[in-house]
Amino acid sequence: MCWLVLAFVAFLRSDRDRFIRCAEAAYALANYDSMVLGNAASLALNLGATDLAVKYARRLAAMKHGHARMFLAAARALYGATLFEEANAVMHSGNIQHALTESDCFLVEMNDLIASFQRSGVDPQTRMALLQLASSTIRASGHAIRRTRPVRFPDHTVRYEFYIDQSASQCANVNVAIAEALTDEFDDAHPELITFVCRPLASFVPRGTSFEIAR
Repeated sequence: MCWLVLAFVAFLRSDRDRFIRCAEAAYALANYDSMVLGNAASLALNLGATDLAVKYARRLAAMKHGHARMFLAAARALYGATLFEEANAVMHSGNIQHALTESDCFLVEMNDLIASFQRSGVDPQTRMALLQLASSTIRASGHAIRRTRPVRFPDHTVRYEFYIDQSASQCANVNVAIAEALTDEFDDAHPELITFVCRPLASFVPRGTSFEIAR
């Protein structure tokens, strides 16, 4: 528990490296504890440490004799890592619909979203690679990721939002760097299906919404 508290402090300070060390220490000592796994997965995701978030979420989803809120936390993290198929499987692995909150609507009816990506051949590995490159580009630009969120649209496309503590105009510069990195690395980054953008942390609002701020 102490390591998880230290990981949370590192998260609040946007100290990604220290967060990873503390979260991994917590995992090593308590990889059977759903509270540790769920919180560590959520925090890792919001810092852009996607690999860790997925590791913790998969461990959480694989636990036997779990409760609905535990599996819901795993599904949220997997969805946040663009692993929509795995999130959907977790949602249908047990009777957890009753645990959904108002902000969990994105976890309902994912079949059309998944089919859209499958038709275009954009598999989970490709989505993860795109996400990780966008995340590393932001960090290489000298900015700490403070929050993340995939936003799904009615046409079954996704805009993946990273929140950093910068102005809108500075975020625009980072967005150019992300676009250039993706087009340099991938023959097709599939922008018609998924895009990656930075937004100012000041525009972040919990529960699945955000608002525009002046540039």
